[in-house]
Amino acid sequence: MTLDAGAGWDGTCTPAGAPIPGEAFASVTFEAPSLGACTPSPAPEPLPVVATFAKACAGYIGQPPEGYDLCVRTKKDGSCWDGYPEKREFTEELVDHRSCSACECGSPEGGKCSADVFLYGDAACSEQIVASEGTGHGAARCSDVSSPSAVVAMRAELTEAEPGSCTPSVSRVTGTVEKGEMHIVCCAPRRSPTNQTLSYTCPRF
Repeated sequence: MTLDAGAGWDGTCTPAGAPIPGEAFASVTFEAPSLGACTPSPAPEPLPVVATFAKACAGYIGQPPEGYDLCVRTKKDGSCWDGYPEKREFTEELVDHRSCSACECGSPEGGKCSADVFLYGDAACSEQIVASEGTGHGAARCSDVSSPSAVVAMRAELTEAEPGSCTPSVSRVTGTVEKGEMHIVCCAPRRSPTNQTLSYTCPRF
């Protein structure tokens, strides 16, 4: 016969379902407590795409706004126009199809757990029949019962709880980033107020 309070039992006084008659047993085996499994973290998001982004405007707008550069399409042969020597390439759109695999945890290791477990002859857990004190993790304990009475309820007290650790799995990125149509433009050098060409790196145009 087995008494099982369920995986979520917190040790409070719990009825044993149908009482177990005293003449049905002469000893009780107390199963060892077990370490709870680790809860994995939610699956992470892939790292953001690192790229240079551009915004194109139809027609000539004169002096571009601050932080923008003046660019035009290339010639038909793909070369740049006079005054627009800086060739830059951009894809029309990036579609991110990537995702990360779920995180998982291995079995817990290195922890310690022990409990005092008590069986009672009444539903209020006041008439103790037998107890197993200090039942430790990984070691069941058997106790003889000299004058068995019907088992009606059970209770437990956690006496030692040292959490272990779990070896985590490595989340992996799957999928690809889809590139759209390629566009090539030619940009004019940025100039200072004194009309001198500046050396710069600009993230957009």
